[in-house]
Amino acid sequence: QRRAITQMSKILGLRNSTSPFTLIIDDLNQPSYPLVSEFTRRGISRNVNVILVTFHTKERLGNPAIVHIQAWDHDNQTADQILTNLEAALSLYQESLVVVDSLADLLGMRGVDMNTLFNLVAAKYRSNLVGVYHQDMLMNYYPYNPYAPQLLDTLKYVATCILTCKSFAHVLAAKAAKERSLPEPTHGLLQGAEGVVQSMGANDCRGMVMDAEFRRKSGRPETETFYLPAPKVSDYHPPVKEMMIGVLKSEVVVCLDMVELYNSQDTMERIRVAADEMSSTFNLELTEKQKEAREGVVLPYFDAQKGEGGEGGRILYEMGEEDDFDEEEDEI
Repeated sequence: QRRAITQMSKILGLRNSTSPFTLIIDDLNQPSYPLVSEFTRRGISRNVNVILVTFHTKERLGNPAIVHIQAWDHDNQTADQILTNLEAALSLYQESLVVVDSLADLLGMRGVDMNTLFNLVAAKYRSNLVGVYHQDMLMNYYPYNPYAPQLLDTLKYVATCILTCKSFAHVLAAKAAKERSLPEPTHGLLQGAEGVVQSMGANDCRGMVMDAEFRRKSGRPETETFYLPAPKVSDYHPPVKEMMIGVLKSEVVVCLDMVELYNSQDTMERIRVAADEMSSTFNLELTEKQKEAREGVVLPYFDAQKGEGGEGGRILYEMGEEDDFDEEEDEI
C-alpha cells in the first residue's frame, strides 16, 4: 500500500513525468471536478504552468494562475486554432500541465487528432496531459467506419494511467450489499428508471473514490483503489511570496482499505438498515408468533415422509365423509 500511495502521489504531484497522459473517467454520479482541482492545485503549488482546455468548466476553476483556452466557442475555435493556442501557452514555460475537461468534445466535436495532441504536449514540450472522459456521453467517434474502436477504448490504450471516479456513498452501499451476498446496486442511468440520471448519494461531499490503473513501461498494469478526501485549507502550508498556493504538508490520498469509515461496522449497519427501508414500503418479515404458528402447520401427506424406505412411495390418506366413494365401481 505504501508503494501504491507513493505512485499516486507522484502522479498527482506531476513528479518525474510519471504519467505523461492520465485519463480520468467520470459520470454524473461522481464528477471529476474534485480530482481535476487537486491536479491544478498541486501544479500551482509547484509553480507549474497550468493550461485548461475547457468546454464545460468555464469559470469554476477561476484561479488567475491558470491559462484558459476556451474551446467551447464553436465560432472562433477550430482544431488548428486550439492546437496553435495550446502550443503558444506551452512555449512560455519549461514544465506545464495541460487539462482537457472533455476529451469527447475535443477529439470528436473539434476533430483534434489524439496523436498530434499527445506528441505536442508530452513529446515536444515534456509536459503532462490530463484528460477527462464523461462515460455517460455516448458519441460515435468514427461514424464513417463502423468497425473502428470506440473512443474510450482508444484512450484507454494510449493512457499511462487511468483513474475512474466513484461516489464514496455508492462504494459503501456496494460493500454492504456484498457482505449480505446481494447483487451490487446500480446507480444513475444503469438503474433503468425513467427520468433518473443521478442517484441519491452522488457526488459525496466527504470525498471520492478512485479506481487507479497504472501502466508500467513493460505494459503490465497495476491496480489499486484510493480515497481522496475533500480539500481543506489546513492541508497546505501558507504560500510564500509570489506564490498563489502553499506546498502540501503531507499526502492526503490513501488506499480505500485504510479509511476508517469504510471499515466501520456501524457504517455498514446503517447502510443496511437504510437499504431495507428503501427496498419496500411494508415489512415482509414474520413476527415470532407467526413463526411459531408456521412450525405447527401439518402439510398434506406429511406422515408418508416418515415411513421406512422400500414402500413404493405409499401415500397415506384417510377417507372422509365428504368423499364420494362407491365400492361397486371399484369392482368393475
